[in-house]
Amino acid sequence: MENTVIVFYSRTGTTRQVAEQLAAQLGAEVHEVRDVRSRAGLAGDVRCVVDNLLQRHVAYAYDGRPLAAYDQVVLLTPIWIGRLAAPMRSFLADQGRVQGRLAVVCLMASRGAFNAIEEVARLSGKVPQPVLALLQRQVQTGEAREMLDGFVGQIAAAAQADGGARRAWLSPHEA
Repeated sequence: MENTVIVFYSRTGTTRQVAEQLAAQLGAEVHEVRDVRSRAGLAGDVRCVVDNLLQRHVAYAYDGRPLAAYDQVVLLTPIWIGRLAAPMRSFLADQGRVQGRLAVVCLMASRGAFNAIEEVARLSGKVPQPVLALLQRQVQTGEAREMLDGFVGQIAAAAQADGGARRAWLSPHEA
């Protein structure tokens, strides 16, 4: 797809795996939101919980263009304790409003996708469409492949619908 970016954050590698699958299907640029400070081990687990509970703005690294430069943005994020992962929340808060189409994939152990999608909409100024919530085990077992195919189809349909619509303008003398 033209001018499409996939932006993901992955602590364990599951979200990265899905991002790579989507990139292969969409032919899109891929950029990662990375932790500046390691979240490995027990101390990293505790930081994840505390950062999310307190909704801290955390340090991250990102080497891509601003999201406003793309026609289609696909965000992939894990869910931590029922909310958007802190590094992705901080990234979206810094990016501001998304100008193009926005799609979101949330990966979780059990629940929290609705809260995360709501938070993405608030931070980006845009309601994401389409959205997909995947369980970590669905990715690990391969069950997610079919759902990802449907998600890619929805993205393509939205792009086609936008491309076919023309902006109309009437002068006051033509109405």
